[in-house]
Amino acid sequence: MAIYGQKLGIVGVGFVGAKVLSNVLAANLFSEIVLIDERKEKAAGEALDERHAMGLGSTQHVKVYAGNYSDLADADVIVVAATHIYKDEIPAERQDLLVDNIPVLDDVMTGISQHTREAILIFISNPVDTLAHLAVTEYNYPQERVLSTGTMLDSARLRYAVADHYGIDPKSVTGYMLGEHGMSSFAACSQLNVQGIPFDHLSDYFEGVSPLDVDQLTEEVVQSAYDVFTNKTGVTDAAIARVAVELLTTIVLDQDTILPVGTFFGQGIYDLDQAVTFSLPSQIGRQGVVRTFQIPLNDWEKKKLAQSVAVIDQSIRFGRERLQEYRKNKEA
Repeated sequence: MAIYGQKLGIVGVGFVGAKVLSNVLAANLFSEIVLIDERKEKAAGEALDERHAMGLGSTQHVKVYAGNYSDLADADVIVVAATHIYKDEIPAERQDLLVDNIPVLDDVMTGISQHTREAILIFISNPVDTLAHLAVTEYNYPQERVLSTGTMLDSARLRYAVADHYGIDPKSVTGYMLGEHGMSSFAACSQLNVQGIPFDHLSDYFEGVSPLDVDQLTEEVVQSAYDVFTNKTGVTDAAIARVAVELLTTIVLDQDTILPVGTFFGQGIYDLDQAVTFSLPSQIGRQGVVRTFQIPLNDWEKKKLAQSVAVIDQSIRFGRERLQEYRKNKEA
């Protein structure tokens, strides 16, 4: 049965938000779920559709309804999946979404912060690291309670790619994509292993299988996101919804799972000069981020991390400027 007393808010019930709703209901993690969307009929329809399924013997009775930001006052966790609604083609580049998603961010964070600063926020909307960072710096939301799904999906794609190459179960692979959720992410293969076998020695154990090249592997993982986006004509929703549920599970059950989520970092980590939000392995529990691990990186990885952080920092600066401009125009 659903965990008693746990309340989830989902802001934005488009393709991704609706998929998160279905997956989280199947996981029986919450006893109450409120849906918020500027398209109130859409939120009401998604809630009603899921309530109808509760007439089945295999489905738990969960309170699911369309609501307002005031309904988030007692929420334990809030998933932010809201994004600009495009009538035509959705931009493929995550950064192209930033200009259009700044007004969305302002509406969402204003609505949330007026009613709670206690709930843990999980950002899915892109560019996810930039939006999560601005939620902390521009709306004074506690940084330990703001997460982005970061490179959780990128890392799952990495594990799948390695496993597919060697013909094994992806769960046998331990490894991370780090940095930005986007084009500048990279495979930290110095820490990747298959049941303890280091990445550089895998070819010794898999005879007849060519060794993987780190640059090509990174490119393959990054490109795979766009393959899904193109083939599904402008959306990636199934895997990211599963990512959200995995993250929600470790929070609700206080599992202290180590996941590569996007979190706020000040200056100094890996000798970086910028304060940005990016992905490193972090211990996640009921209170959000418990601790973050500055794992060993080789020189190539440190260089790639610096490049990725610079990309995110540029996006944050641009986003902050656009947010200030948007606020001025709104007040005029």
